[in-house]
Amino acid sequence: MQQKISPGILVIVYKGIGDVLLTTPLLRALKKNIPDSRLYFLTRRPSRKILESNPRLSGVFYREERPLRAIRAAGIDISFDFMHSSSSGLFALFSGASKRVAFAGNAARLYHNITPRIKPEAMYTALTRLQLLEPLGIAHDGPELELYPGPANEAKAAAFLKENGIGASAPLITMDVTSPRAHRRWPAEHFAGVADRLFSKFGARVVFLWGPGEMDYVRSVMALAKEPHLLCPDLDLLDLGALLKRAALHIGTSSAPMHLAVSQATPTFIIYSPHDAPGSWSPPGPRHAWAQGELLELPLETVWDRLSSHMLSLKEPAR
Repeated sequence: MQQKISPGILVIVYKGIGDVLLTTPLLRALKKNIPDSRLYFLTRRPSRKILESNPRLSGVFYREERPLRAIRAAGIDISFDFMHSSSSGLFALFSGASKRVAFAGNAARLYHNITPRIKPEAMYTALTRLQLLEPLGIAHDGPELELYPGPANEAKAAAFLKENGIGASAPLITMDVTSPRAHRRWPAEHFAGVADRLFSKFGARVVFLWGPGEMDYVRSVMALAKEPHLLCPDLDLLDLGALLKRAALHIGTSSAPMHLAVSQATPTFIIYSPHDAPGSWSPPGPRHAWAQGELLELPLETVWDRLSSHMLSLKEPAR
């Protein structure tokens, strides 16, 4: 009798780090419902740390490495394509998957044979992505994002906090003032003002985050502050996840660090431009809040009022 081969499933997301994290609830649902499945992910190299630490995955393919032959050899039965592009569609088509799932639109039917329409009601992006499971009759257990820092990452974060005298007596707040998109950047002097108020009114220790090519800008923001804030050391994504796990709150723009914070169950406060949809990017529930407006015109006082109210609400006992 021929031994049954476990099903191979390919998930395609090769946009940003946040987009990859927003797809981790789908991986959890697949593995819980099809325990013997072999899950693979097609992405880009910047997401390597996020995915290669994920115990639900059997393998990760990188678009930069021309992985089609390796994908074919993996024995893919089902593909989920979230990119809506011809290149991702071709990867799905030539993977050999008999069930190729993607949302309708952008000539999806040229490459995929299961193409449900996105439900019209607005919802958190992680929940929207879970809709692709419905045509296959696969249930999910919620939109919680997953990232797996290890003991070495935890130790690195702990060493930074100890070195700077940050303990349980003062809340740790991480702050991300950067964005590759100019329309998502709130004025530098406002971020510096918020950091100063957090220090003086809540006794918080504020750690400014930065990524590749961002250090000079972050230093220029910190130079506008009057209180002693901290610059994050050079951390990889898993190290940063371990640091965010210890934070009482993450404040910043709509970018990768906010999703890293959410993956560690850390509350967030995000400053959105009018071009973004807070309900799509911030998780539902009282632990996550935001301010929104034309960022060059959004007053410091408006943001501070909402932020300070959010901080006070986080201290209230759960009802």
